[in-house]
Amino acid sequence: MTDTPTSPSNATAARPLVVDLDGTLCRTDTLWECFFAAWRVRWWLPLASAFWMLSGRSTLKDQLAAIALPDVSELPWNPAVIDALRIARAAGQRTVLATAANVRIAQSCADELGLFDEVLASDGAVNLKGQTKAAQLVTRFGPSGFDYVGDSKADLPVWAVASRKLTVSSVMPADGERLEQGVATGTFSRWVKLLRVRHWVKNVLVFVAPVAAHQWAAGATWLPVLLTFAAFCAVCSGVYVVNDLFDLASDRAHPTKRRRPLAAGELSLATAALVSLVLLIGGLALALWIGPLVGAVIAFYVIANAIYTVRLKRVAVFDVFCLAGLYTLRIVAGAAAVAVPLSTWLVAFSVFAFLSLALLKRAADIDRLALDEVLPGRDYSGKDAAFVNGFGISTAIAACLVLTLYIASEQVAAMYAEPLWLWGVAVVVLVWLARMWRMAMNGTMDDDPVIFAVRDSVSIGCALAVAVFTALAL
Repeated sequence: MTDTPTSPSNATAARPLVVDLDGTLCRTDTLWECFFAAWRVRWWLPLASAFWMLSGRSTLKDQLAAIALPDVSELPWNPAVIDALRIARAAGQRTVLATAANVRIAQSCADELGLFDEVLASDGAVNLKGQTKAAQLVTRFGPSGFDYVGDSKADLPVWAVASRKLTVSSVMPADGERLEQGVATGTFSRWVKLLRVRHWVKNVLVFVAPVAAHQWAAGATWLPVLLTFAAFCAVCSGVYVVNDLFDLASDRAHPTKRRRPLAAGELSLATAALVSLVLLIGGLALALWIGPLVGAVIAFYVIANAIYTVRLKRVAVFDVFCLAGLYTLRIVAGAAAVAVPLSTWLVAFSVFAFLSLALLKRAADIDRLALDEVLPGRDYSGKDAAFVNGFGISTAIAACLVLTLYIASEQVAAMYAEPLWLWGVAVVVLVWLARMWRMAMNGTMDDDPVIFAVRDSVSIGCALAVAVFTALAL
């Protein structure tokens, strides 16, 4: 009978099946997983990592693993490789995990799966990769004395001395066999999903201040605001990638976020980190070119996001206030781009409205929890539902109260020819917020209320109604 990649014959049963870890057994890079897990513990880690790297990659890996290890129970394993290991063990074939990852990580993965008889990995002195790995396997099992499953060009020296050469990627050794095509990385759709392109709609808020100041007819207004919009799109996508890198463990424990490209192991963590850095630097440079004040606002946005990612997102109540502030900063940046005065009415309404939406987001997450269940990566449990719902509804009412007081103010009477039509805006906003909260409390709200609103026909209708009432008031 002809051998298949997952069915070792009697002749191969005497040879061990050696499997690589990163990109092969696991659809991710455990070095980067370890780096971001450690960075959450030590804020100074990037500087220390540069110093450790001077002593070699083995030292870097050892130091990172000593600080923190990724949650191996939630890593995106390759089912085809796991099946091959199980079949090999059932056929009496010895199984070995041989990886350039640090021995602490490798042993944790082996213990989690329970499919290996032996573990060979890097330590503080030896980086078990490429020729080094090949030499150690030859010393241990002899030339052509083992079968090997790998995925990258670094595995070519190992395949060269292996008997059976199996690959899970597009890298194909001479006389090799494909165990599995693997998950394609770098595809356009996955990058669009990772960069949250659909979330760019939130950056439309930069147009609010100029429009509220009746600056839509000034031709000089639109270019700086459009550039501010582009700068926010760049830095926001960069921030989203950083958030995903820091939240790998909690995202994998989430029912829907586990399908995000980085959590699912569909894109390279190293490439994603580089892209986020380019986007952040590019967005900040564009903001500074628009004007120093815009640059300062967007720089503050990035810093606040960093604090949110590292700490505040895991502190109940403070997280939603931070989110509300991040939304409001978009409006502040729009005002700074065209140097229009920022109305205190607009700021007050924005803070309350965005605080309500941030609480709405948490309410949608908490609704899926059992009473004693904890929201992954957040300081909330099912017991917080009443508090979050009550606080969120209160802030929605506060936002509508600020709006009505603004409509009744002398400032509006001076700016609008028919200000009575603006009461229709207040009614529509109140109805919309009430509907959104009802949906959150009965479990029919999306993870992100803003993205939900963009797709929701009723929300779109409410937005059109607001535009019509505003136009009539003019």
